[in-house]
Amino acid sequence: MTDTDWADPSALGLAPLAGINLAFAGDFLGWWGPNAAVLVATIGFVGGICQVATGMLSLRRGDGAGGTLMATFGLLFMWAPGLMLTLEAVGVVPGVQPFFGAWSLFLGVLLGMWSLALLEKPAFEFLIGPLGFLALSGAGLHDLLGIPAVVPGVGFLALLAWGLYMLTHALAAESGLVVPLGPPAGELLGVGAPASDPEYATGD
Repeated sequence: MTDTDWADPSALGLAPLAGINLAFAGDFLGWWGPNAAVLVATIGFVGGICQVATGMLSLRRGDGAGGTLMATFGLLFMWAPGLMLTLEAVGVVPGVQPFFGAWSLFLGVLLGMWSLALLEKPAFEFLIGPLGFLALSGAGLHDLLGIPAVVPGVGFLALLAWGLYMLTHALAAESGLVVPLGPPAGELLGVGAPASDPEYATGD
């Protein structure tokens, strides 16, 4: 069996990514009430399994940037915060908010750094880096400094929209349809990403 025998697993990871951003956005905006931590954690646990599987399959297909991003964030963005929220909700580890805020800032920095690995990806796909940095940094600053919850709430809504559009692209591509993602991000930013790659003609 060769790498090309594996189908593109993007939709498997993008659906729970959109879902967890909806969950976090609603939590910050007060949509779910005061006792939603375990429900959000459940989405994170199930979604994390999907994202780790997506990451492993993407790595198998030779996508180092996308594969490591999915697998890493399946664990650090889905499972780790979910476990923290659950432990706090059941009273095992009370008062995790300061560490949770610092962890959110850490994840924001990681996503910002991952932007470097995504410069050769289509421009819309690249946006996960800066959008994630803003949303997660806002979440961290809310927990640590008390900035209004609407800031990370709107940030996670933006990530939700990103995830749904990327999911639409992935599902359309499986049917031979084109939902554009734009030229390579590096080309737009003037850092010399390879514009000749035929992959970018359709944004796949």
